[in-house]
Amino acid sequence: MNLQSRFWILIFFFISGATGLIYEVVWTRLLTRIMGNTHYSIATVLTIFMAGLALGSYLGGRWIDRKNNALLFYAALEGAIGIYCLLIPSIIDSASPLFEWIYQTQTESYSKASLYRFLVCGAILLVPTSLMGATLPVLSKYVSRERACIGQDVGTLYSINTFGAVFGALSSAFIFMRIWGVLSTIWFAAALNILIAAVIYIIF
Repeated sequence: MNLQSRFWILIFFFISGATGLIYEVVWTRLLTRIMGNTHYSIATVLTIFMAGLALGSYLGGRWIDRKNNALLFYAALEGAIGIYCLLIPSIIDSASPLFEWIYQTQTESYSKASLYRFLVCGAILLVPTSLMGATLPVLSKYVSRERACIGQDVGTLYSINTFGAVFGALSSAFIFMRIWGVLSTIWFAAALNILIAAVIYIIF
């Protein structure tokens, strides 16, 4: 892989990390409107987010061994993330009656109500977070073609993705949502994911 291709791959993964944390912030905001408990919403989204990343990383590492073109598989993941995340606001709105039912029927057991809410949120968010988690092992397979450089290549990808995540968390909370609002911020992040997929399919 030449230096120009490597540069663009790192840019893509920086953006991917940024969009991941943008989603985490906006999902927390959306779920807070339904759950009404900020601390519980944050804990729920964070737990599901990390669980999805772990599951996706495990599955992505297994799937990529069966694929011939890791870069196209990565592009498919980015496209799927973008498309699914475009639908999440509508999915959360559709789940509002279910949350209301939980509040109305589980008034005597806070722990049971919390468990039910967690399961509903998990059903909504586990798919996109798992797709996000799969991107690192898949892209690592593409970048690390020389075994002698595997450690350096994976470390570089991970650090770039982490820097992107920091940028995404800060920019979404202090810039994007203040200027555009929650829905437009989601559309912007999803457009970036889909754009990454399109550029890879067209150019690479």
